[in-house]
Amino acid sequence: MRDTAFSFAAEVERQIHALSAEEFHLRQGKSKVLLEEWYPISRLALHLKQPGLEVHVEAFGDSGVADGRIEERGFRERTFDVQATYVEDYEGALRRELMHRQGFSPGAGPIKRLKPSGSIVAEMAAVDFDHNLKQAAAGIAEQFNKKASKSYPENTALLISFDDMTLIGFRMWRQLLTVTQERATLTGSKFNAVYIINCATNELIKAA
Repeated sequence: MRDTAFSFAAEVERQIHALSAEEFHLRQGKSKVLLEEWYPISRLALHLKQPGLEVHVEAFGDSGVADGRIEERGFRERTFDVQATYVEDYEGALRRELMHRQGFSPGAGPIKRLKPSGSIVAEMAAVDFDHNLKQAAAGIAEQFNKKASKSYPENTALLISFDDMTLIGFRMWRQLLTVTQERATLTGSKFNAVYIINCATNELIKAA
C-alpha cells in the first residue's frame, strides 16, 4: 500500500478499526502487520510531514528486507527504507490474551499458561515505580541489538515501537533513552536513523 502520509495513516486506522476484538488483542490475521508495522510507519511519516514537504509512504507487509519506504519531496529530497520492529515478550502476549478473554489483566506479576487446559493464570504484584521504564528500555535495546547484527541496505532507518500507556512526556523519554543507552549503543550504527515510538501515546523521537 502506498499513499501520502495523511491518506496512508487514515487507511491504516480504518483497517485497524475494522478488526474484531479477538484479532486486535491476539494479533490474528493481518492485525499483527497493521499494529506492529504499518501503524508505526504511518506515525513516522506524519512526524516527518511539514509545510512545503510532500511525504509519501509505502508499506509492504511481506517478508522482504524492508517493511516500508518513505519518500520526501520539497525543500528536502530523500527516500529511505524503514525496518520496523516491535517490543513484546511472551508474557506481554499472554497479558493481551488474558485481557481479551476476561476483560482485565494484571500489568505486572507472575503469569503463565497452564497445560493441558491452555488457560492463563496471573497474579498481581507490586513493582518499583520505574519497572515499566526499565522493561521498555530492555526491550528496545534487545530489538536494536538484534537488528544491528543483521545486514540491511545502507539507506535504512530503524523504527522500534512499543506500547505502554504509563510512559508519557519529555522526562520519561530522557530517562528511557539513558537506560536504553546503558544496554545498547544506538548512535554510530549502520542505520541512517533510529526512531522509537510509543504507540500507546503516539509519542515518537529520533534516538540516533
